Amino acid sequence: MAVAALLNQRCSHAVRISESVTLNPGAVNGVTVAKDGAKLVIYGDPGNKVRRSDMVLFTHYRRDVIWAGRELLRKGSFAVAPLEEKRYFASGDSLWREFDNSRYHDYYCQSTKIESVPVKADRWVKDGDIVSWHNIDFRVLNTPGYTRGAVSYLAEIDGKIIAFTGDLIYGEGKILDLYSLQDSWEEIRGYHGYAARAGKLLASLRLIAAQNPDLIIPSRGPAITNPQAAIQKLISSIENLYRNYLSVSAYRWYYPAQVNAIAESFLGSAATIDWMPYASVISKNPLAWYKHFSNSNIVFADDSSAFLIDCGVRDAFDELIEMKHSGRIKKLDGIFITHYHDDHTDLINDLVKEFGCPVYVTKELRDILENPSAFHLPCLTTHPIKNLKIMSEGQTLPWKDFTLTFNYFPGQTIYHDAVLFRKKNGEAIYFIGDSFTPSGIDDYCLLNRNLLHPGTGYFYCLDLLRKLPDNVLLSNQHVGPLFSFSREQLDNMTKILTGRIDILKELFPYDDINYGIDEQWAQVYPYWQTGKRGGSIELSVRIFNHSATDKTFTLEPDKSEGFTFEPVKSTVVIQPHSESQAIFIVKISKRVPTGISLLTFNVKTGEWDLHKWAEMMVKISE
Repeated sequence: MAVAALLNQRCSHAVRISESVTLNPGAVNGVTVAKDGAKLVIYGDPGNKVRRSDMVLFTHYRRDVIWAGRELLRKGSFAVAPLEEKRYFASGDSLWREFDNSRYHDYYCQSTKIESVPVKADRWVKDGDIVSWHNIDFRVLNTPGYTRGAVSYLAEIDGKIIAFTGDLIYGEGKILDLYSLQDSWEEIRGYHGYAARAGKLLASLRLIAAQNPDLIIPSRGPAITNPQAAIQKLISSIENLYRNYLSVSAYRWYYPAQVNAIAESFLGSAATIDWMPYASVISKNPLAWYKHFSNSNIVFADDSSAFLIDCGVRDAFDELIEMKHSGRIKKLDGIFITHYHDDHTDLINDLVKEFGCPVYVTKELRDILENPSAFHLPCLTTHPIKNLKIMSEGQTLPWKDFTLTFNYFPGQTIYHDAVLFRKKNGEAIYFIGDSFTPSGIDDYCLLNRNLLHPGTGYFYCLDLLRKLPDNVLLSNQHVGPLFSFSREQLDNMTKILTGRIDILKELFPYDDINYGIDEQWAQVYPYWQTGKRGGSIELSVRIFNHSATDKTFTLEPDKSEGFTFEPVKSTVVIQPHSESQAIFIVKISKRVPTGISLLTFNVKTGEWDLHKWAEMMVKISE
């Protein structure tokens, strides 16, 4: 079979690309260049087939890739890595110590697939550098995108121009995920930067295309034998995604002055977006029985008792205290929490102490509010909230002149609620947290887990909005005026999300697109624990099967010095669109140093073998 035909198949055996180059496919592609009896390796040697190599070239820092080169480094190979990512290679242990605190109130929102044991590189390279080896020059190109400081290596070997691009592209015009591209964009911080590094990824793809390579060998997936077609397909898919995304995005409400520049940065100056019309905004003569302030809302009864929605920032807390002292609030009868984010929860405990009122949530929020340290998600509070009053889906509560109806509302984040206040005179407000603005959907942080299964996530929220009577007004905690969508607008947002699924099918290599947008489909629970030397802890690896069929997952703890696991491996069969888990007991040796240790787990299912994929932190004491 011709080399091109072999490369277009997903084979498990070595493929001879040219006289000097051999590709060993696996969890990571091991590329060996042999010359004059010596060897150079790109990415690593996942199958431990290379006894010795002069040099290992790394393209980016991700621990789920660089693990494949560690053994060669131990044997004495010379390591080359990108200068822009030196911190992640050389300071992994200190980064994890910092993350023990910085993971709370996290608006940076970057992937944490960072190695915890430093990788010593012998040479740090940047754009324009040349790595010479046995008369082969590997030219370094800065190709940020999948990671911020990634590089590619371009070399002419045996008459072929070959580009080694890391995870910049996968196969015939795909990419592994979107959540790794979450980033800041000028004054827009990382939390609000929906795949914001996609613009740099597009520029990097065009740079690679301009080199006119004969072959691209990425760090994972099949080699690419038609680079120009694959690159153009990926560029087109990303542009289509951003047209779709921006058309119903909250960006246009929050960043009206920048939204056109955002569009141009991804789509060029001739970009046209089919913007959804703004919702009807009620800016004058709002309902007299409610007040919006900061990012809280309060509902007043006729007797000056009140019900609060969210409190996470100091100015909102201070205004509530002033209302109490002035007599505007005679009694606070309850607090409702729309979602777990710190700017909605940080001061709930202080208010409960001040007013002695119950706190209402649906069952889906209970665990993350009571145990925020058990999760790895953006914007966690450091203040667990206990003694919650749990309301079932659709449960109603009579209060004064109102009837309250509680809903799970997985919009901006998977852990999100909404509550409907309906007054006896028919006036009504649906407090929807941060999930919609008058311009559309608040899904700008991929790490919030905005799932795209029909009947879940925003599809579920839109179905709830359709069931509301026409007179119900919507309130976003960060939006001053009340607003309402027409039925046509609700249908349009559903249509856009459905179209987004079709675009993502072209973009990702998985049997379900949610693996490419849900960073936490494989997670360790609890994410953070304390343990003692000589003791043990219990944890579970939770897997959400996004696929439409039963799927078998094999979970294996990665070797970590001083820790032993029981069992050493576990296999779980999970039904479609369901979550299950495997329990592990971890024994901690007395020789483990005190402080933060990182434990990681390999996840394997079907053709996907993901090393060091899921993680948890354990803080060791004497």
